[in-house]
Amino acid sequence: MLRSTCNLSLMTVLTATALMACGDDKGTSDTGASTGGATESPTSTTAGGTTSDAPTSTTGAETTDGTTDGTTTGATTMMGGETAADGEACSANGDCMSVACLKYRDLEDGECVAAPDGGATRFAGTLLDFVSGAPVPNIEVRVIGAFAALSDPVGAPAVVTGNADADGKVDIVSPAAVDEGLGVIGIITGGDYYTSATGLASPVDGVYGPMNGNRDIWGMPTAKLTDWNGYLMGDKEIEASLPLGEKGGVVGFVRDGTGAPKAGAKVISATKADATTAKIRYLAADGLSFTSDMTSSTGIFILVGPSLAEKFKVEGGTVEGTAGSAPNAVFVMILTEP
Repeated sequence: MLRSTCNLSLMTVLTATALMACGDDKGTSDTGASTGGATESPTSTTAGGTTSDAPTSTTGAETTDGTTDGTTTGATTMMGGETAADGEACSANGDCMSVACLKYRDLEDGECVAAPDGGATRFAGTLLDFVSGAPVPNIEVRVIGAFAALSDPVGAPAVVTGNADADGKVDIVSPAAVDEGLGVIGIITGGDYYTSATGLASPVDGVYGPMNGNRDIWGMPTAKLTDWNGYLMGDKEIEASLPLGEKGGVVGFVRDGTGAPKAGAKVISATKADATTAKIRYLAADGLSFTSDMTSSTGIFILVGPSLAEKFKVEGGTVEGTAGSAPNAVFVMILTEP
């Protein structure tokens, strides 16, 4: 039975959290795509040929075993799947008896496959450019523990490492059962990209499922991040939190259920309401400035200064994302509102 749920699980890490979302669920997945709007909005094409998917991470990343996780870095694990056998169609890990739905994009359907041996976790996904939404070929992704990522996202020891193919796809299996108490994130760094973090999976009761939940793994182009910092520097309210990246921060994207950028969305704190100290700015339609009002046709926003494990959502929406920040990295949040 194909299902669509989005159970929120919190993953906090001392002073920061990595970002995650509903990667498997059609209604609340983490990637967004453009259908021809502003040039800044990510666009891409799923395996089925429909445009969808763009920046990632919000709440609701399908968890390693079938449930969906709506936090910053992680995907929870539900031990015990449903009725689909290996080789049958699935949209989430929990649709499969094996609790392993193989797919490479958040918004596409996949195929149930056998779980890896020895309690290992298989990490499958596609590396994507946050701004264009295009696949990023032939670049390394490192799966690392979320705690280690806070202190040294580049040098932290990897759970497993792999290189994307010419289509940006990565498919790697941990050498043993994953032993990271808080969760694991995918790191893209080097070349044209600033160190960028996408939540991939988190455990339930210390156990990871056989498949990751988030399939879209995002890289923020360094040149564009530099441009955005320039546009933001005159904003007195957020100057202390700049530059993005060096002082942490979140880059985010609001999309509708088709993956298209959602204009007119106001991102608010879901946990602190008017008491939040976070500041949110929205990329203008021309891609050359930021406003404090609501999303433009780009659907893109930045967020700085969140409290520990503070959750955010679109005003009037139901999907929540947990914001976190760590120096010398950017975390990605995708909020999908049908």
